[in-house]
Order: sequence, then C-alpha cells, then structure tokens
Amino acid sequence: MKHLNQILIVFLLATGATTTAQPGTLDNTFNFDGKVTTDFGPGADDGRSVAIQSDGKIVVAGSGSVGTTRDFALARYYTDGTLDNSFSGDGKIITDFSTDNDEGQSVAIQPDGKIVVAGYAQNGTNRDFAIARYNTDGSLDNSFSVDGRVTTDFSTGNDEGQSVAIQPDGKIVVAGYAQNGTNRDFAIARYNTDGSLDNSYSGDGKVTTAFGAYWDSGSSVAIQLDEKIVVTGETANGVDLDLAMARYNADGSLDSSFSVDGKVTTAFGTGDDYGRSVAIQPDGKILVAGGSSYGTFGLARYNTNGTLDNSFGGVGFVGGVTRYSAAIQLDGKILVAGSSNIGTSDAFNIARYNTDGTLDNSFLGGIVIADFGTGNDRGYSVAIQPNLRIVVAGASYIGTNGYFAVVRYLSGLYVGVVEFSLSNNAPLIYPNPIDAHATLEYTLQSDETISIHLFDMQGRTVQTFIERQVQPAGEHRQSIDLPDALPSGTYLITISSPNGKFTVQVVK
Repeated sequence: MKHLNQILIVFLLATGATTTAQPGTLDNTFNFDGKVTTDFGPGADDGRSVAIQSDGKIVVAGSGSVGTTRDFALARYYTDGTLDNSFSGDGKIITDFSTDNDEGQSVAIQPDGKIVVAGYAQNGTNRDFAIARYNTDGSLDNSFSVDGRVTTDFSTGNDEGQSVAIQPDGKIVVAGYAQNGTNRDFAIARYNTDGSLDNSYSGDGKVTTAFGAYWDSGSSVAIQLDEKIVVTGETANGVDLDLAMARYNADGSLDSSFSVDGKVTTAFGTGDDYGRSVAIQPDGKILVAGGSSYGTFGLARYNTNGTLDNSFGGVGFVGGVTRYSAAIQLDGKILVAGSSNIGTSDAFNIARYNTDGTLDNSFLGGIVIADFGTGNDRGYSVAIQPNLRIVVAGASYIGTNGYFAVVRYLSGLYVGVVEFSLSNNAPLIYPNPIDAHATLEYTLQSDETISIHLFDMQGRTVQTFIERQVQPAGEHRQSIDLPDALPSGTYLITISSPNGKFTVQVVK
C-alpha cells in the first residue's frame, strides 16, 4: 500500500502542476526563455536532428567546424536546457572520420540508451555513408565496428546517408542516396547491432532504387510496426522534381502492396515538390512533410496502400513553407517544423495541424515563429519529450558563424490530465517500472466506452489491452502484460473514451 500511495502522489502532482500558458508558447523553464544555442568553435556549426532519451534528456546531432573542415557534432542537454556535463565532460562531442568533411545528418536513440548518428564522410575522392555509435557517457562504442564508426560505399561516386531509424530488433536502417554513374538513386543500408551490414537485407545489406532515368534522392526513413521500411525524398522527371516515396519489405524487396510496385511519386503542382520527413501514424497512415516551389505542398498524408488520403485537407495535402520534420502527438495532432522568411532573414517555424489537416488554432493560431537574433535561424527537426513538451532543433547563424539551436514549446498536453469521467483518485499502475506484468487500477465516475492502449514515444500503438469496451461506473483493474520482446524504455498507457483521454507514463 505504501508503494501505491507514492504513485498516487506522483499522478496528483502531474495533474495539479498544469499551466495556463497557451499551447505553442515558449517554455520558460527551458533556459529561462525557451531557447538555447551551442557553439562548438569558430565557423558554422549546424544542428540537423534531435532525439529524446527516455529520461527526457535532449540529444542534437549535426556538424561542427574544425579548422577548415567539418566533423560529426553531438550535444546533449538536461531537461532544463543546460549542457549535460556527464556527456563527454562538457556535453559536446566532435567525431572525425577523415581529414576531409564529415557531416552528421540524423540521430536515433537505441532502447539501451546508446546513440546512433548517421551522415556522410569523405573518403578522399567522394562521400560514403557514415555512422557513429556512442555510449551513454558520450564515448565511442567500441563494440560497434571496433572503433564506434562505420562507413559504407555504394558506388564510385557520392553516397550520403540522410536519415537513421532503429528497428525493434535493434538493427539500424540508414537511408539517403547513392550515385549510379550518371545520377542518383534512393539508397538504404541495414546494419546488425555490431555495425556489420545485414546480409539478410537484399543479400548484402544494401538496396538502391531508381524511380526513373533522372535524379532520385532519399531524405527520411521510418519503420512501420510490421517492420516495413518507408523512405521519402524526391525524383526528377526531366522537367522538375516530384515527391517520391518507396516502401520495402523486411528483406529489402519493394512492397508490391504499396502502389503496385512499391513506389509512389506525387506532383502537387507545377515546379519542384520534395519530401523531407516521413512519420507513421498509429493507424498506419503515412505523413510526409516537405515543400514545393510555390508553397503548394507542405504536408501530405497517404493511405497504407500509397494513395493520397483525401480526408486530409480535402485533397490529401496542405500547403505552406518547407517543412523538414514531422512528429505526431498522442492526441493525433501533427507537428511540423521548418523555417520562414521574416523580413531579411529566416526564423524557426513550427505548425500544428488537427487530424483532418486544418491548422490547430489553439496552438497560437496554428503557426509559431521563433527568432534567435539578427541572422538566419532554421528549424530542421522536431521531437516530443516524455512530459509531452515539444522540442525543435536546428541552426542559428550570425554572419559566418553558426550554432546549434534548440527551442522548446508547451504542447498543452500533460501526463496525467483528466479529460473525462475518470476519477481524480486514479489511475494507479504498479509496479512501475514494469518488468513483464503490472496492474492498472482506475475508477470511472459514470458509464464509459473506453479503450486502453500502450504507445511508444513516437506515438505508435505497441499493444492494445481494451478496444472500445463499455464499462460501468466504479473501480476497475486491468492486467498489463508486456511482451518479452518489447525493448526497454519509456512508454505511455492511454485510457481513452469518446469524451477524452488520460495518459500514464510507464517504464519497462
């Protein structure tokens, strides 16, 4: 009973500590003004990707200037926005692959807390896929290809990794492009947990995909719950660019249930259209953020078969400025980050959409601009912390100097907020952390049709315990049995009804 009382206090605090600040407001508990910049040295430092650890710490990857060249750069922040000095002594890391330019483009956190950064490295004559894996203290992980670093060559030309994702089994997927002799193709590589190429993936761990006779380039990768791999980017049609997307089976073959041949191209209007970020909704629908020459396209949604979802924006897409990153909140609302031109310079831009594609006006009108100073500021990546606050990372430039830049916003969502007839004295879950089995206790104040789901921190449904079941008013107990194969980490159990939602954070 003592343990239950302790948990109850946690939930009451979570419920009572909400703020009246409007969603979209800068979070002043983050470095006092909601904004942080980090300098790695003279020259242009460029933050490109953000990932959130299970403890809420923020990891940003990109590149930093070292003399006349650029190297992988990585920073980790405490939840208050200060650099984490337990990470490499000062919260910052520079990693060199060669004597030429190396640039980190994407970061992902493994279930064991190790950090994977993907990008490219110069090999003397051209570029190769490059991956570095770090231990939780910031040191290179020597169990990953001996020295924590891997490069992969697809061709005699330039090959660049642009995006990384971790499969549930721990295998690492990197997407980007590879030269084919005359132009570029989509390129995907899959690695075992030790850094070796996974030969069960297309025979040699590598796949290239051509959409036509011209330029094709992959920009972002996401893993579906069925382990199919979705990559978005662009393809040239001889006149301009179209958005391109491919879906692959777990063995690397193109998925014929996705637009017949596994490939989709979409022209949203005249001029260039390009995908920059892909995210998978809990219902399997696919969101692609990107841009077009005339602002025709900024965010699109596709059905699971690859067709545009016309319930989204009426035609399957909405316009706007270029969006580089997308994330899905637990309530289904969609966040997209990018940049907007304000006068003579650029500023961070984040927008939030309702599930039907309309702008969410409760989010300070739907679009929020954040400016760091007099130079150009560009948001490249968005992620959601376990406390449901929104983090956008990118770069801020003043003259020739560039800095990692991070902004945190209030989402208006709070772990433990009661929105329907669930009693304020519930729910309780014990034990928490969960080994394999736990019990969820909750009390309904009136009859409700409820669902109970387990979500990961990317908003994907991991497990369903109850689906639209009528339950009477009173006390209820639900057994929570987690599969052995479920990776360790932070998850969210959601009790929902047509009238609202209650979210409980749990740790496995």
